[in-house]
Amino acid sequence: VDSELPPEGLSEYVDWAMNIAGGAGRFQTRYNFAMGIVWLLTGIQTMLFVFVALPPHRRHHCSQQGQNCYYEPIPDDDCAVARAEYEYTDASHTLVAEWDLICKTSSYVPLLSTIFFGGFLFGVYTFGSYADKRGRRAAYLWSFLIMQVGVFLSVVAPSYALYALARFITGFGVGACGLIAYVWNSEILGPDNRSVLVLTTNMFFAFGTLLCPMMSYVLPNWRHLSLATFLMGLPFYTVYVFCLESPKWLATQGRAGEVHRVMCAIALANGNPSPPAPFEPTEEGRAAGECDAEQGSAGAGAPTSGKGGDTEADIAVDVFHQLFVDTRLSLRFYTMCLAWFSLSLGYYGLSMNVSNLGSNIYISSAMASLVELPAYLVAVRACDHERVGRRGTTGGGLVLGGACCVLSVFALGDPSESPGMAMLLLVFAGKFGIALGYATIYLYAAELFPTSIRSRAMGLQSLVARIGGMLSSIVASWGKTSRVLPLIVFGLPCLVAGLAAMLLLPETRGQPMLNAIEDLGPPSSQGRGARTLPCLMRRYRQLGEDGVKEPDGSPAPAMVGAPS
Repeated sequence: VDSELPPEGLSEYVDWAMNIAGGAGRFQTRYNFAMGIVWLLTGIQTMLFVFVALPPHRRHHCSQQGQNCYYEPIPDDDCAVARAEYEYTDASHTLVAEWDLICKTSSYVPLLSTIFFGGFLFGVYTFGSYADKRGRRAAYLWSFLIMQVGVFLSVVAPSYALYALARFITGFGVGACGLIAYVWNSEILGPDNRSVLVLTTNMFFAFGTLLCPMMSYVLPNWRHLSLATFLMGLPFYTVYVFCLESPKWLATQGRAGEVHRVMCAIALANGNPSPPAPFEPTEEGRAAGECDAEQGSAGAGAPTSGKGGDTEADIAVDVFHQLFVDTRLSLRFYTMCLAWFSLSLGYYGLSMNVSNLGSNIYISSAMASLVELPAYLVAVRACDHERVGRRGTTGGGLVLGGACCVLSVFALGDPSESPGMAMLLLVFAGKFGIALGYATIYLYAAELFPTSIRSRAMGLQSLVARIGGMLSSIVASWGKTSRVLPLIVFGLPCLVAGLAAMLLLPETRGQPMLNAIEDLGPPSSQGRGARTLPCLMRRYRQLGEDGVKEPDGSPAPAMVGAPS
């Protein structure tokens, strides 16, 4: 600990007290597991669409009785057969058969995934603001409830329209729940241990996607499969009861007493001494703090302008101004939005496109999930490596994934035959690279933006990512007629985004977690790298060395991801 006396600022106090209470003990282990299970459930719901909408098998009705009865199979692309002349051999296995979504209505199938990600889009944006206003615990409770309601409605939906509505609600809850779980968990961990999120959250999500083909194989009835996923989620309402509010969020609201109680609970669970209470404000400071708390409750924890009577709309405008106009954050925001979009398009697109590669869908889907696991093991080491860091892992993964997708086009061979081993290896290597980038982008985004607007910034970036997710199923459906086109569309944006990330973004490994935009310095010192190429390259070299420093010029304490 740098000092025996706590710092005056509450946000600084949280990092200081976490060093005493323990930032990587039993308390954080329980949180990592609880939030990891939430990510497992979101992974299942995200990829469930692939297995409840499997292509059905049709056959002509039997026109004879007894031993001479013959059922003639019908090719998937044969739309000349009238509905009265055929039946489905596995009608309960897929909603496509139950609602006859073939031929003229086949476009309704990928539309379900687009609707899901549309709900995801609204969920991350809406609950990013809600979490900043009402706290992480309340946001988790409502987002998880919405997700479970959507899953239950999808089980009992009697028609396509109601099922589509249920998937929109599910996507809304999944997007919100995943975002809140990540932000909440990152703010409970100590500054030197946040890179563990690279491993835990993504591993649990990958296991969720891996469970999907296994559960679908055991439960081929699509309604039974959906019901099983609903029952799996019921026990995790208890996370709300046993988990404490984020001390970082409490600090932005000026609630010093509650911050201290949370830090004491962390210390008790970790077997460490309780940190001293934060400084009691003077009467003048207490009055100012009460005003700040009132503004915080109305303004989603966003930074205020210091003027009394700011409305919620004024504060929202201030947040958007910081992200879209202020050069200290706007370059980061635009570049990260491109990275999020490309990763989401490539990640979900490749996952949904595996059925078009000519292999068994259960095996190919499982392989696409298994290849992610080593990527996350590499990411957790690479993002803390001094020569790679967060920027290199995110940008490098994007470049690797994009390049492999584009190169796989040249290994296609004869389109009329099954893809060769070279193409499959390149496709799975592309999934590895994109998973590598996805593993660190949440951590990278959390460290690039201040606490005061972190949830909103990540919510907006995740919103852009969902646009990529919405397009992914549509692009993957093109693979039924062309194996080349989806791979090009998945690969090129990743290449561009990876190069932009490595050239335009700063490295955050070993840097303090930002509390407010003022920690970045004056606007004139930020964003010049975007103006000309020489300035861009010079700024790129400087960003790895420049860090936020204390007033006396010494490095700031509580460095994120600093080597021990």
